[in-house]
Amino acid sequence: MKDLLVDLMLHYGVKGPSGKFYLLEGSEGIKTLQYLLNEQFKVVNFFAVDDFEETVFAPNIIHHSETYLVECEYGTDAETESDDDQSSDDEYNFDELELIKMLKSKEVNADLSHYKELHPSMTFKDLNEARKIVNLYSLANSKPIVVGKSDRTRLRYKCMIGCPFVLLISQDGKGPGFKVKTLKINHNCEDAFKNPRACTSTLAQYFKSKLQNNPQYKLKDMRKDLKDQFNLNASTSKLKRAKRMALQKLQGSFLDDFNRIEAYANELRLSNPGSDIVINLSKDALEQGKRKFLRMYICFNALKLGWKEGLRPFIGLDGTFLKGQCKGQLLVAMAQDSQNCFYPLAWAVVDKETTRTWIWFLQLLNNSLNLKDGQTITFMSDMQKGLINAVKNVLPLSHHRYCVRHIEANWMKRFRSGEMKKLLWWAAWSTYEEDFKDQLSALGALSKSAAKDLLKYPPQTWCRAYLDTICKNQMVDNNFTESFNSWILEARGKPILKMLEDIRIKIMNRLREKEEDARKWTTDYSPKCMKLFTAYMRIAQLCSVDFNGDLGYEVSEGEDRHTVNLVEKKCTCRSWQLTGIPCPHAIKAMLYQKIEPKNEINWWYSKEAYLMTYREKLMPVRGEQFWNVLPEHAMVPPDLVKTVGRPKTKRTREKDAAIKRAGEWAHSRKGTKMTCSKCGETTHNARTCNFVEGEQGATLKRKRGRTEEESEEESEEEVEEPHGEDYDVNSSAPRPTQDEECHFMSSLQYEPFGPAREPESDPDIRPQEDQGTANMMYHVARASEFLVITGIGINELKITKKALVQEANSVLYKKQKEAEAELYENRKAVEAKKLAAEAQTYAVQLVADAALYAKKKEAEGLKGIAEAEGVYVRSLMSALGGNYNALRDYMMIDKGMFKDIAKFNAEAIKGLQPKISIWSNGGQMDRWLMEQVVDMLESKNWLLFTKHCLIYLRLCMNKLPAH
Repeated sequence: MKDLLVDLMLHYGVKGPSGKFYLLEGSEGIKTLQYLLNEQFKVVNFFAVDDFEETVFAPNIIHHSETYLVECEYGTDAETESDDDQSSDDEYNFDELELIKMLKSKEVNADLSHYKELHPSMTFKDLNEARKIVNLYSLANSKPIVVGKSDRTRLRYKCMIGCPFVLLISQDGKGPGFKVKTLKINHNCEDAFKNPRACTSTLAQYFKSKLQNNPQYKLKDMRKDLKDQFNLNASTSKLKRAKRMALQKLQGSFLDDFNRIEAYANELRLSNPGSDIVINLSKDALEQGKRKFLRMYICFNALKLGWKEGLRPFIGLDGTFLKGQCKGQLLVAMAQDSQNCFYPLAWAVVDKETTRTWIWFLQLLNNSLNLKDGQTITFMSDMQKGLINAVKNVLPLSHHRYCVRHIEANWMKRFRSGEMKKLLWWAAWSTYEEDFKDQLSALGALSKSAAKDLLKYPPQTWCRAYLDTICKNQMVDNNFTESFNSWILEARGKPILKMLEDIRIKIMNRLREKEEDARKWTTDYSPKCMKLFTAYMRIAQLCSVDFNGDLGYEVSEGEDRHTVNLVEKKCTCRSWQLTGIPCPHAIKAMLYQKIEPKNEINWWYSKEAYLMTYREKLMPVRGEQFWNVLPEHAMVPPDLVKTVGRPKTKRTREKDAAIKRAGEWAHSRKGTKMTCSKCGETTHNARTCNFVEGEQGATLKRKRGRTEEESEEESEEEVEEPHGEDYDVNSSAPRPTQDEECHFMSSLQYEPFGPAREPESDPDIRPQEDQGTANMMYHVARASEFLVITGIGINELKITKKALVQEANSVLYKKQKEAEAELYENRKAVEAKKLAAEAQTYAVQLVADAALYAKKKEAEGLKGIAEAEGVYVRSLMSALGGNYNALRDYMMIDKGMFKDIAKFNAEAIKGLQPKISIWSNGGQMDRWLMEQVVDMLESKNWLLFTKHCLIYLRLCMNKLPAH
């Protein structure tokens, strides 16, 4: 077969564009075709193409190796007639087929790319569908299309005056529906800033998917998106109506999710075998013959395996509210990996967060994770009564910790001191009882009632000194579960199915990403663990150790001293028992015994445990079109409780919680009594003040923002003083007392332009605080004296003060700008010098690099010469049979060394009469050799002579290679 193909290509001009397909051209191609039809080719496929078309490539080749027969039936030849019922492929409109395919996959995306064009063969179910598509086309292309004619049977659109665009849609005469009858697609008009086709329903259709993904989508964001995408200006009222219409349509999809939620649960069980998916229906609704959704619990099998294989027995419980159309609560159970990151275990959608729902959730969690009675499990949660009772009922032997952040929030309602808050956390972080008591004593020194109130919360649930050491986790707050709640913040505002899918997909990606990160670790333990271990190692270097010769070690850290038992892995500071990581005292004892402390880190922190946790993956889930939705799955959503006022989307903070303003945290104003800026009273503010200027008995202006204690102290210290003759009761200027050192003085005693300065030189730029204080003191005294003497009212004084302040600020601003300009010039000069130094350094580096490069090349040349010489010497050595002496003699001849030596010797014996003695034993060989030597001497072709030796060459010189 191969020889035949080669022969075809060589002799018959057959071209092979791809695989075993060949292009046959001309008469030679016909002959080749005839030649192919033989016994070797049972089936031959042909592709007919025109000259101007490209070569047909058919990569899918079917080879039939078996032999089969085709039976042929006989029939009469038919006359050549045209068959009107059959249409040829040439007459088929493939463009229309592509259009039908495109219309099937049309969706409203951000830029409306599927609605950019209209086609003459477009058809519509009714005129409403046609209006929607034309409106979206107008919006996508920013063209101001208007309706020319509209009735029950037709629609005519045109563009602005002068634009050739025309569109006519009317009934299809061949059947039901409507089709495009006339279409002139070209436009010569400009884009429309106001589009009449961008009506409320069209905008609602455009924003529907965005509102479904983000129910908190704001009007300003909608307006910005229209401006950026289509250069369209839409009014706020129209956007409000569009948003309201889209949300009303979405409410139907919100409710429809509950009809598909059972099919979704079946799909999860099918794609992730072993997962626990539980849906509860309302019993009261079932008695009425309705299927009403009540609760749903999800725990994937991969998460159960991760919990059992590599996680510490520590679980955080929390609940968070849902922000979608159907309100409710999301209960979550979180574990914590060795990086102190959350690991989702299970979550449930419930109507309310009560004792009943928590018991239901914990019972299912116990079944999923096989927690039994919870003897080896530690839970972390807030102090909600329903949750505390549920843990006691379902898992009575479990350990339960309370989040210190929630204790702080409740306790700080009465005691708001920052120092007390610090001591609270120091007490919670105390790892042994003595330290806890010291912190409690320090708190009691500030406020006994605060320390007594704090002990109302059992220290066994929030202080490290009393926590269990089974879970190897010293956490005293529930932040990692709060992190999960904020991680799914966007999903919590979506419909229930989309919310659950978003959570599942985020967790699926998280498991993969965590495993990829762990494989990049350079140590055998987690980076967080090694960071803490390294800090402990530094502290251990500062400790001293004493050994009793048995099992006890005394380790001193400053004034503290602890005992360590390496066999039982215990230290009196309890840090080693709490975390599973050797504390500084244990590390010091291990170093004393020459034991590697890193080997004593608990296995929970190892890379192996981390990879075992994240090696199990969530399996992908098919789309909604594959779900088996049955009529009996129909379900009524839970009751929608509409509250009064605007729906809340943010959690309600505590009254004394800090409020974030402008990127900075501001303390609460609780306990601060506001004062009136006009009269100084604390019973009202300036807006409701009845103070009238010039009225008898008006009180003086006081500082704002005083606390109740400060106001009471000042009211007790105020002393009534008699009015002098020069005192004006209508003035609100400050009144001096006998305790004050300042007195009213004549205006002649003051400098006319502020504090005196040296006239010889320009004054230095003074610090802003000092200059402002001096100016303020001067202007206050001047204004006080002027007010007392002239009796000018408060308004005139404010105007004068404002002018003086503005003048002082302008001078200060000018000086500051001059200083900034000088500083800028100095910085630029330094940068210029720095750049010049860098340029000079760079030039020197270039010269040094060039010299180094030349030396490298020179060395490479010498190396090449040496290698060539080595090859040459080895070849000579081989030719001379390995005779080193012969090689040496030849090299000396080749280099002309014998001539030089003879020349030097001749110069040395010039003027002398050297005698040459030759000895021989009289043999035949010696006689012949002597004759050769005598001939050489007589010919004066001396090579080398010394006093008593003669060097000669061997007779094998004819074997040497050519130089």
